[in-house]
Amino acid sequence: MNSKGYKRELEGRISIIPEGVVFVASDFSDIAGVRTIRELIRRMVDKGDVVRVMPGVYMRPKISKLLKESVPASPEDVAYAIARMNNWTIAPSGNTALNKLGLSTQVPVVWSYVSDGPYSEKQVDGATIKFKHIANRNITSMSPIALLVVQALKAIGKDNVDNAILGKISKWLNDKDLALVLNETERATVWIRDAIRRMVQDREKPC
Repeated sequence: MNSKGYKRELEGRISIIPEGVVFVASDFSDIAGVRTIRELIRRMVDKGDVVRVMPGVYMRPKISKLLKESVPASPEDVAYAIARMNNWTIAPSGNTALNKLGLSTQVPVVWSYVSDGPYSEKQVDGATIKFKHIANRNITSMSPIALLVVQALKAIGKDNVDNAILGKISKWLNDKDLALVLNETERATVWIRDAIRRMVQDREKPC
């Protein structure tokens, strides 16, 4: 395929992405090499068809119907786009994990994630995205849902985990999710493992 063919296919793919969705060049690596895709996206940015959120991260423009102004990219979407771009595995941590599970209603100012990549901090539209490095074996051995539950429990702290908290987490998980979390946390810290077992035992109690 020549450059015109790459351009046509890329523009076609991006045109059907919903407005406000974040993407990176490697999302289209099946079309051409990343360097070629980046150059083609740069041209689309120049035309206004694509918004550059930060180096290497882009978005289909979205305009608020009420405010009549551009809607900023979701920090969460940007975090996962950065992870894809760098081949990192990440999971929400701290207040970000609590917010994700509905344990906190405050929208994070700092969006925190654990990562098998290096420590890193990014500024995006007034929000801060922080990546904290943890050992590769501690993040790649668990599914996203198990990582989220573990990080939320760590954010709450051993002494603050009570039945009410566990009940809220449990409601967020279906039976399949809870079984997966139990299976994948066999080697987790003892108190975290005990907390997850308590959720399973409570789920299994007859109504």
